[in-house]
Amino acid sequence: MSEKWVKRTALWLLVIAVAGVIFYFSSMDGPESMEFSKGFTYMFMRLLYPNYDEMTPKEQKAVYKTFVVIVRKAAHFTEFAALGFSIWLLIQDFKVRRAGLWAWGIGTLYACTDEIHQAIKGTRTPALTDVGIDSAGVLFGTMMIIGLFYFIEKIVRRVKGSK
Repeated sequence: MSEKWVKRTALWLLVIAVAGVIFYFSSMDGPESMEFSKGFTYMFMRLLYPNYDEMTPKEQKAVYKTFVVIVRKAAHFTEFAALGFSIWLLIQDFKVRRAGLWAWGIGTLYACTDEIHQAIKGTRTPALTDVGIDSAGVLFGTMMIIGLFYFIEKIVRRVKGSK
């Protein structure tokens, strides 16, 4: 087994694992998904609103309604950023030109299929805005890994140049 084969297998497994996590979360029905988000929502609310427990029930409800949307959209963005990051690593290893555009396109296509999956599920509401958020997440993750590789390369050149 060559080192290249092992590396590519690991990269494929990373992409499949991230896509699998996204698929798993999309497979949750609406109430189950909301319940899963609830814990994160309360955690962030209490960080930003330490006096949350002293608020009136009406105020608490208003704060929760705002935060649950933010947490759920941030989750979409984050999981798709991880997908863009991992897809770029895989594509770049094949030395494909414009790997960033390919990663963004493939990740965005997966975002579209994710919304179709939610529509088929029946207890979730697919949304075009979610595709936009997911696509932005893919782009962000892709740009983060490209930037990371750029700076690592720059540091390596600088170290080699100083010898």
